Amino acid sequence: MGSATNLAWLAGYTGAGSRIAIIDTGLDTDHQSVDNGAYLYALAENAKAANMTEEEYMTSLNMLTPEEIANVLPQLNVYKNSQSGDGTQQEGEPLTGEALYATEKIAFAYNYIDRDLDVTHDNDNQGGHGSHVAGIAAANRYIPAGDSYSPAAETVQVTGVAPDAQLLLVMKVFGKTAAPMNPTIWRLSRMLLFWVQMW
Repeated sequence: MGSATNLAWLAGYTGAGSRIAIIDTGLDTDHQSVDNGAYLYALAENAKAANMTEEEYMTSLNMLTPEEIANVLPQLNVYKNSQSGDGTQQEGEPLTGEALYATEKIAFAYNYIDRDLDVTHDNDNQGGHGSHVAGIAAANRYIPAGDSYSPAAETVQVTGVAPDAQLLLVMKVFGKTAAPMNPTIWRLSRMLLFWVQMW
């Protein structure tokens, strides 16, 4: 990372408490750089450095939760434009805050083209650009290493600019069979309900 990023990290700014939206081809959700255990490990390290309990530290971050998603869900276009128009997914399951919440690291994930929860690159040929962008923005500081975690900068030489930020909104706008959707401000403007940084 550039010198400005290093200076920010040295000053203690790692993106913790920030929410970043990735509007792209989706995300390799099982990639080591977005591993949820490694993410929580980094936040626990931050808590120790701040002389706080993990619970106190996590509360101070104001992270997105399934409950917060549920509170704004009826206002989101993901709900209004679900297949049936009443917040039901293609599979017939109700669209809930819990369903949209993947992990603490990937706190909101939805496929706007196929209208389902599959935001991975596994079932389409749209490429991995979304994972690349997500990695630049927020690849974790640590990655899994056996039963523990290793610093990503030393192990794989990759760390995001804001490694402790939540990838709050993984909005897949390229589908399994459909062309990419035209970026529509009316959809994206709803993300302001979550107070996110758009990438």
